[in-house]
Amino acid sequence: MVRLTATEVARGFSRIISRVGAGEEIEIVRNGAPIAELRPPRAPSTITAAQWRELVAALPPVDEDFARDVEESRAALGLPTSAWPS
Repeated sequence: MVRLTATEVARGFSRIISRVGAGEEIEIVRNGAPIAELRPPRAPSTITAAQWRELVAALPPVDEDFARDVEESRAALGLPTSAWPS
């Protein structure tokens, strides 16, 4: 990890962001003490469509008890009062 001062980062922010975008990790220090780290974002944890189909296929079948429980829960909750509940 490269270590740069906050002043160096401020003066060359665009260049620093490009370096991070290329995969470099940068530690930012002020008065010799670390204050921040810049690094590329982590890759999202995703699955492929084929993996999704395998997961869904492995689920147990929905039985009448489950369907009844869902309907009872929906009836107990009632209709939504807002399209965007908080």
